[in-house]
Amino acid sequence: MSTMRPTPTQHDLDGLLASELLVEASGVPAIAYVRAGLPGAPTIVGLPGGGHLARVFYGHPGSRAEDFLDFWLEQRGLGLIALSYPSDHRAFRRRLTALTVTDWANAAAVITAKIVKTRGLHGPIVPIGWSMAGRASRAFNVAARPLGLGMPGFIALAATPPLPGMVGADPEGVPFTEEGFWRTGSNDADSLSARNESFLRDINWKGTEIIDAAAYAEYYIVNTPIRLRGEPNQRPGLDRNSLLDTIADLGTFAFPEYPFTGVIAPTHTTDARHALTDQATWGFLNSQKFFSEYSAAKPMPALDWSQLRELALQLPTRLCRYVEGGHFFFLGRDGAAQTASHIQDLCNQLEHLQGRGKWESTNLPQTPAGPVG
Repeated sequence: MSTMRPTPTQHDLDGLLASELLVEASGVPAIAYVRAGLPGAPTIVGLPGGGHLARVFYGHPGSRAEDFLDFWLEQRGLGLIALSYPSDHRAFRRRLTALTVTDWANAAAVITAKIVKTRGLHGPIVPIGWSMAGRASRAFNVAARPLGLGMPGFIALAATPPLPGMVGADPEGVPFTEEGFWRTGSNDADSLSARNESFLRDINWKGTEIIDAAAYAEYYIVNTPIRLRGEPNQRPGLDRNSLLDTIADLGTFAFPEYPFTGVIAPTHTTDARHALTDQATWGFLNSQKFFSEYSAAKPMPALDWSQLRELALQLPTRLCRYVEGGHFFFLGRDGAAQTASHIQDLCNQLEHLQGRGKWESTNLPQTPAGPVG
C-alpha cells in the first residue's frame, strides 16, 4: 500500500482531505465526509470512537478503497455521512475540551439534517456508532426527532452503550494533554502510545497491511474531549463530572428515548468485552425500548400477545450480528464487506420492527458485494 501523500491542496494545508469539509451546528464544529446513495436508500451516519477521526469509515490518501466500509456501502446503494467530533486536530480552531455527549449528539443530528436538506437526500437515516460513539445513541435519537430525520434505529459497531461503569477505570486516572484533552494517542509514528500500538496490530491482524504506522499517526489519531468517554470523575476540577452528571448527560435510564439498536460485534479475545457482552447489553436496552413502546401503545406490528412476546424474546439475537476480528473488525476487505452486508440487513430489520416497511435493493446494479458473514 502506498502511503505517499498527493500534491497538497488548500484543504490539505488546513488539515482536511479534498473529500472533507468543515461544518458546524450550535457552536460545535465537525469534519464531514458526504457521499449520496441511491434514491430512497438509507443514508448511514458514521460516528467514530475515542481518539479517531471518522476516516476509519472511508480511508486516507494511498489506501485501498475496498479496505473501508464506504466502498462496500456504496456497492449496496447506501449513502454515507461520516462526522468527526471536534478534537485537537489542526482543522479545528477552537478547543472544546469539555464537550459533552449531549452537545456532540445534538450538533451531529443538526449537521446531518442540514446535509440531508442541502443534498436532497431521501430515505432513512441510520447512525452507526463505533466504540465510544455508542454513548451518543440515545442523545442522537432524541435530537433527531424534532428535525424530521426518519431514523428507524441505531447500529452499534463494537460500541459501548450509554451506561457508565462499563469501562474499567484506571486508579491513577487517564492522561491529559496540555490543552486538556484526553490523551488517546500520539501523532508521531515513531512514538505511538501503547493503546494505539495495540490498535494498529488489531487493524492489521490478518498480516496484510491496511494502515501503516505513519498513515495511522498522520490521518487518524486525535486526542479527545474527555466527557465523550461517558465515564465520571475522569478529570479533577472538570464541571459536571460526577456520576449523576454523567447519567444525566447520557440519559442512561431514559429507556423510552433510546432507539432500537442493531449490534455488530467482534469475535476475538483482543476485544473480549464487546465480543462477550454486546449482544446481551444492547439486547437489554432493546427489550426496555420494546416494552416502553408496548406500554405507550405506539404503533407496533399487528401481532397478538403470543407473537409480541416471542418477538421480544428474539430481539437480542434478531438484532445482533458478528464479524470475525477485534475492535477494528470493519477494516480490511473481508471485514468491511461483511459489515456492510450486516448494516444493510439490520437497516431492513429496524425498518420492519418500526412497521415502516422494508427498503428493497432490487434496483441495485449487479456489483460484487463481497463475502457475507
